[in-house]
Amino acid sequence: MSNETEIARPAGKNTRWTISALLSTFIILNYFDRVALAAAAPELQKAFSLSAFEMGLVFTVYNYAYTLMQLPIGSMLDRWGVSWVTRTGMVIWTFLTISLVFIQGTLLLYIIRFFTGITSASAFPAAAKATASWFPFHERGLANALFDSSAKLSNVIGGPLVAILITLYDWKTAFLAIGAINVLFTFVFWKYYDEPDTHKSISKEEINYIHMYEDSSDLPSYKAALVLKSFFTNRKAWGLMIGFTGYGYTFNLLLLWLPTFFKEQFQLDLLSSALYTAIPWLIAALSGILAGGWLVDSLIKKGYAPDRVYKNIIAAGLLIGLIFIGSIFTSSPVLSMIFISVGLAGISATAPIGWTIAAKLAPPGTTAILSSMVNFANNLFGGIIATFLTGYIVDATGSFNLAFIIAAAVLVIGLIFYTVVLGDIEQISVKSKKL
Repeated sequence: MSNETEIARPAGKNTRWTISALLSTFIILNYFDRVALAAAAPELQKAFSLSAFEMGLVFTVYNYAYTLMQLPIGSMLDRWGVSWVTRTGMVIWTFLTISLVFIQGTLLLYIIRFFTGITSASAFPAAAKATASWFPFHERGLANALFDSSAKLSNVIGGPLVAILITLYDWKTAFLAIGAINVLFTFVFWKYYDEPDTHKSISKEEINYIHMYEDSSDLPSYKAALVLKSFFTNRKAWGLMIGFTGYGYTFNLLLLWLPTFFKEQFQLDLLSSALYTAIPWLIAALSGILAGGWLVDSLIKKGYAPDRVYKNIIAAGLLIGLIFIGSIFTSSPVLSMIFISVGLAGISATAPIGWTIAAKLAPPGTTAILSSMVNFANNLFGGIIATFLTGYIVDATGSFNLAFIIAAAVLVIGLIFYTVVLGDIEQISVKSKKL
């Protein structure tokens, strides 16, 4: 596979890239309500009389539910498949997003966000599993980068969209608009997504191509409890989980608090803070696709050892990520945006590689379980601790400085786990009887 000309690509329509576009759109919409909540946070604080700490709880209760569902959702995806688990989740979270505009009282706000977190939990493990099923290994870096970078693009599209709708109308109109978009996409996904061997639009040539270059068969083979035990007692799994969290802590902090950071730190209005937020996320999305996807696949096709490619780009990305800390040492919102853009670009190059490594480490039939474990750790430390702790720090100190410094320290910890604890990227052995 070191010589790209040796790869016999299928002629005609490439259904797998249509599936990639579908998965990317799925991730964008999965993040839309989180982006909307972050962009609308100042308005929601007024509407529900919330402090920064209480707003942090609104973010966190979603992440509690989302995180707690990661471990069971992985085994559910491996047992029942991407189609039905994802379809069911989309229907329910769409209903909950729309219902948010009709409630009154903080308790109902917390409850709806909790159940939205539960029903949204399949997104990244489902996308990772679907990508492993639809793409041969030498194309998986770009395919992973496309769906992972879509989480960043949701900020580029969703943040300004929500800010404009709030400026012209109100926050309720923004959430109704997102709900309507979700309804349309749910119908499209329901009709079009399927597994490669049963998809109505795929050609025999493309099916043969996928199977010819796949690195392993991804069929359920092991009991979920025994797989989880094997992974939780394995050094490589912990190296990947905590390493990925180095990226995830900063990502989640900026995902939910960046609009408020620009608004409070530099006294910007809602629309301006949304635009300042969108630019770093656009750069982050491009970095994930180009460095974390295209560059990785290109280097591997040229014959470079995959392990070295993965680890070198991860190390460079996390070190560049530390540059974001400069954003708290300037009084210029433009300079602050530049520091954050460079830092986000660095860490965003590492995320698609993390999903690729998960597929490499997981034995056949366990891709979704290991991916959900990675997402569990990522959201435990990033989604829950980062968002909750940031709200507490902002209330206690009146600034984001300490919160950003802690995020930089977590980046360093992630780098150590990726480069030292993970070790060689080889399939983890699950010593148990198959079902």
